[in-house]
Amino acid sequence: MDLEKKMELLSELLELEISDFSPETNLDDLEEWDSLAAISYVVMMDEEFGIVANPDDIKKFKTIQDILDTMN
Repeated sequence: MDLEKKMELLSELLELEISDFSPETNLDDLEEWDSLAAISYVVMMDEEFGIVANPDDIKKFKTIQDILDTMN
């Protein structure tokens, strides 16, 4: 999956425009990245990639790039 498609998925997940964030964006700077977004991430990973997300890995996310790196 290319970067553009991954960014579109994150845009939907965060309910933000793609222009509102980049791979370098710090998750602490996004009020949209909260516990509900983390749960939505788990669901998205299962539906889009067939991957069961590990909650411990989610806790380690610092940037959008960290999330993108898990989307294979």
